[in-house]
Amino acid sequence: MARNQRSKGTGSLFRKTPKGPWIASYYDHAGKRREHSTRTTDRQAAERILTKLVADTALRRDLVIDPRDDRFATEGRRPLTEHVKAYIAHCGHAGQAPHHVGQKETQLEAMIAGSKATRLAELTADALELHLAALKERGLSARSVNFARQIAVAFYGWCVKTGRAESNPLRVVPKQDEARDRRRVRRPLTDDELSRLLLVARERGRDAWYLAAALAGLRKGDMQRLTWGDVNFADSTLTLRLGKAKRVDVIPMHPQLADALRRRLAAFPALPTARVWSDTVGDVTRLKDFLRAGIARRVDVLDREGKPVLIGKGKRERVKTRIVVEDAEGRVIDLHALRTTLGTQLARAGVTPQVAQRIMRHGDYRTTLKHYTVLGLTDTAAAIDRLPSIAHARQAQAATGTNDATPDARTGRPQLFCQQLERETMQSRAASRGQAAFGRESKETDKPLQSKGFSHDSAVELKERKTGFEPATFSLEG
Repeated sequence: MARNQRSKGTGSLFRKTPKGPWIASYYDHAGKRREHSTRTTDRQAAERILTKLVADTALRRDLVIDPRDDRFATEGRRPLTEHVKAYIAHCGHAGQAPHHVGQKETQLEAMIAGSKATRLAELTADALELHLAALKERGLSARSVNFARQIAVAFYGWCVKTGRAESNPLRVVPKQDEARDRRRVRRPLTDDELSRLLLVARERGRDAWYLAAALAGLRKGDMQRLTWGDVNFADSTLTLRLGKAKRVDVIPMHPQLADALRRRLAAFPALPTARVWSDTVGDVTRLKDFLRAGIARRVDVLDREGKPVLIGKGKRERVKTRIVVEDAEGRVIDLHALRTTLGTQLARAGVTPQVAQRIMRHGDYRTTLKHYTVLGLTDTAAAIDRLPSIAHARQAQAATGTNDATPDARTGRPQLFCQQLERETMQSRAASRGQAAFGRESKETDKPLQSKGFSHDSAVELKERKTGFEPATFSLEG
């Protein structure tokens, strides 16, 4: 193997075979030895390529060029499926729920197919919008479209954190307005509906399940993870661990729920580490309970032509039916609607939004008010009835003068000051020049008298001689 050594620090060229291409050998900015095929047998061309590689290394070593740009370019050329596979493995290693990890994998595979992107550098904001537009054309709701966008943005954000991309271009993709396209609107249950549901559920040993959702606001996952050690009958509290917010919450327990849990523990004794509900109440069982309680109803299943769908054969042939939990306004009732019932009952009881937020375990009280508080015309009418009546204004005329005169007819406003009834004569207090009025002595009169040693009585006597006034005398007799 022939090797032609160049000067120190400028790399070297060599061939692995006598007629093979020249291989450029150099040290990168991190001091690691690199070998790069020039793909040419021309030595002069190989020299120019090696010189370019060494110059680029010097720019990166001196931080003129960011060395991370090389990795961004390399990762951007890798297939997008490899990045998705690594992201799904990371989510599983982070301990995320298997169901949620499966949803992410399904959504990302659909994004690759819908965006037409095969490499990470090709996954741009325009490519994601192309995929989301296809979802809208298929009739998906705004919430479903936003869910697909959320997973795509989270995936690219992970690529930025792990150094696979410099920035996240998918964050500029706008969200859809879910308020204008709500497909699933839940409504709270009335007191009569709750009573009928609990009556049906207690006969089958499922009343504690529904009470935990209606009086404590527990989600389905919360009830599946709840153990008897998390139930404190002495303090009447429930401890919820590893919930949706990944924190430990301690919430108060309603007396009715505590009684139902005591009955369940007495019927099925268990250790503190055992789960309160070993068997989850499934959706089919819940729908049947709603049907028995008169909350749901059965309807016939129709085909595209509007004809009933028949199932079975012979004598067992019948019309296929399904259980419907929607009301006339299209609102539905499910297990999560019991949380809506709790939020609505708290609002009707006058509980402040901040306290209701802590009971519902929401990060923002506006979530409680927007999605879990449903007040109708009955509630607003009751609030209006509780308002006090407005008192009628009295039209009596107030006295405006000393003779109980009415307000001035010219101005239409009451007179603010008393009116002078007759002309009064007053004694003028003006004194002639050189004289001082009584009570207003000048400095020329007072100070000389006091400075020459005159007493107060002598001063008064002298003042009488000048002014001609006689001092008034007061008597307390009679």
